Amino acid sequence: MKKRYKGFRENLVGYLFVLPVFIGIIFFVLYPLGYSFLSTFKNWSGLRPLLDTKWVNFEMYKRVLKDNLFWKSFLNTLITLLGVPIGLALSIFIALLLNRGLKGTHAYRVIFYIPVVSSITAIIILWRGMLAVQGPLNDILAVFKVKAINWLGEPTYARIGLIGMCVWKGLGISILFYIAGLQGVSESYKEAARIDGANEWQVFWKITMPLLRPTTFFMVVTGIINGMQLYIEPDLLLDGGPGNATRTLVMYLFDRFGAHRVSEASVVAWLLAFFVFVVTTIQFAYNSRREKQ
Repeated sequence: MKKRYKGFRENLVGYLFVLPVFIGIIFFVLYPLGYSFLSTFKNWSGLRPLLDTKWVNFEMYKRVLKDNLFWKSFLNTLITLLGVPIGLALSIFIALLLNRGLKGTHAYRVIFYIPVVSSITAIIILWRGMLAVQGPLNDILAVFKVKAINWLGEPTYARIGLIGMCVWKGLGISILFYIAGLQGVSESYKEAARIDGANEWQVFWKITMPLLRPTTFFMVVTGIINGMQLYIEPDLLLDGGPGNATRTLVMYLFDRFGAHRVSEASVVAWLLAFFVFVVTTIQFAYNSRREKQ
């Protein structure tokens, strides 16, 4: 009887420690999610109680999906995702160079990591200066007889500038992960391949890259998720312009929220979450299939 009572008391203490976590999940995760999902079926401005708002079924979904600006924002968001493969390719290349033990490697690692820990405001000021018509980037192009480009005023070039800034900002963390991955690749595999007659490209493509697949998979998944949530960079750098060329889905969401069209903002949030879920599921399924081969 005493043992049973002691076991019950120990379990009770454990439950009491876990209880605050469950309460936090219910009130700060599940309740807001349910509230947000319910608001997608009502025309809610956020200025009065949700339960007092008229039920409109799927009208908010139809309104959002018929809005051309929503689809343009969605396309702009997909375009910014082009920075993911570009950033990964640059990260692998730089990580390979730094992993060779070149002189000043530690200093280069610090230099590449500085943008990661820098203030986003400082980064925006730096890049606005670089992309200005009279900025250093156009000065470099002038050396090659290239006419000055209005990076902040032309839609196509504005997108290129935004992608370039995002790639530059996230390069340091990607390089860090790839250096860690490269240090886990045994040199014996490479030496065995070279003995069998493989050149450096074949060693990289057939030995190094497959062993870096977990790192690459992680970087692709996180890169796409972060890219789909892009907001601060296009908002501060270009304010979504010119001509909404850099307006992303999250910017579209915040615009709706600021205009007291909270139901539409909730619809966009759930559509974005669904898209990220589908893409991530496909990536996990593809990666699992490749690992089994």
